Amino acid sequence: MADADEDKRGRRSSGSRTLSRGLALLTALGEHGDGATVSGLAEATGLDRAVLYRLLDTLTAEGFVTRDPETRKYRLGLSMLELGVRAAQGLEVRRLAGPPLRALSEDTNETACLAVRDRDDLVVVEVIEPGDRFVQVNYRIGFRHPLGVAAHGKALLAFLPDGARDPSLQAVRQRGVAYTRDELEPGASGVAAPVFDHTGKAVAAVGIVAPTARLPEPEAIALRVLRSAREISERLGWRPRRAT
Repeated sequence: MADADEDKRGRRSSGSRTLSRGLALLTALGEHGDGATVSGLAEATGLDRAVLYRLLDTLTAEGFVTRDPETRKYRLGLSMLELGVRAAQGLEVRRLAGPPLRALSEDTNETACLAVRDRDDLVVVEVIEPGDRFVQVNYRIGFRHPLGVAAHGKALLAFLPDGARDPSLQAVRQRGVAYTRDELEPGASGVAAPVFDHTGKAVAAVGIVAPTARLPEPEAIALRVLRSAREISERLGWRPRRAT
């Protein structure tokens, strides 16, 4: 009996190790938008090439990874995209933000974006783009950058415990909206405000991103962005505090 229990624990340990390696491999591929070779993945993950080949074969067969026969580089496959879309669709804030986000894009004629926190990063979960703008900022669903960077990141971090004592975010906390210009990408600017849930916790950031030339005075649309943030917050059950 003891030998059987030890064998089960060994299989679980082996399975957990394989899963951990597979996740590390997928993470490494996600950081190489142009694809990665086996040697590059070995360097990025620290995994043996024989292990990498086995993992890549399995993930490729399941559609989570694809291989370019010409460059011999591996990329994330469509199955990963499908899982990502399903995960984003499961976010309540994304579902409830739809109408206010569309209205924000229509009223400003700019790209309206919703983003949430993922550990130390900010991840874009919804984007509404105007149909008649030829030049737009590349801020797409699934785009990830450090929390506290760009308007959306600053707007969210300023109202989280992590950023509550950050003096550089004091102005954002005071006015309730963040402005950035040419920070994340040269020629791109943003205006964003935090979204709160029914407990009063900041759970997302909503706003617009646009070419800097089209936002000479970002303060002019601050009230419109704040209104969208309030509408989404109210849909999540948030209510303003009553004066006592």
